[in-house]
Amino acid sequence: MTAALRLVDTGLNGARWNVAVTAALAELHGQGRIPDTLRLHRYPVSVLLGRSQPLTAALRATCARRGAEIARRVTGGGAVAMGPGVLAWDLVVSRGTWPSLDAAAATIGEALAAALRALGLAAAFRAPGDILIGTRKVAGTSGLFDGPTLLHQGSLLVDADIGGMADLLGLPDLPVTTLAAHGAPMPAIADSIATALGRPLHPAALSETELGLAGRLLADEIGTEDFVAGDALPEPAL
Repeated sequence: MTAALRLVDTGLNGARWNVAVTAALAELHGQGRIPDTLRLHRYPVSVLLGRSQPLTAALRATCARRGAEIARRVTGGGAVAMGPGVLAWDLVVSRGTWPSLDAAAATIGEALAAALRALGLAAAFRAPGDILIGTRKVAGTSGLFDGPTLLHQGSLLVDADIGGMADLLGLPDLPVTTLAAHGAPMPAIADSIATALGRPLHPAALSETELGLAGRLLADEIGTEDFVAGDALPEPAL
């Protein structure tokens, strides 16, 4: 019998708390203490810096002006703007689920594009990790291997403030679109990912162990101003 994929929906929470939960899930999965898990979540208006990206005075000023939270991911990459109109997900599964990160991105990306096409949208997957409607990006994914664990992350622009996101990042425009701009409803993201994995879903909640570790990571590292500012960055957790 195929093992179920645990589904957790933590809703809208602070950016730094969300980052801490991602780190906790990856750490505990790597230790074999939690099952394969898909987490859905949302952010307030915020900017997520990459693990080694500098926090500039200009970004601080812009975020202060717009009342946006600043968090630093424990993974690499550049800054991304988030908000309540963006649905994000974390998927932690066994490293052997796919032979490569590109294979994981393609499988999930194609599944999500198919779900959007079922809604009548001209959606397609573009390697390495984008889902497009026409020529504009509506979702993006990325991933990494950490020991025995694959952490795959993504976000879907549902009803986001694109102009506000561009302003947060100091850009004149973002080549993206939203489902709302096309009058499209929310696709069944969790079902699409589970189907791509060939596994049923098992809805659940975060355990006390997961919440406890996330709380410690938030208090000791991820939520601290030194960590977010980049003044005291330990070795990458992932």
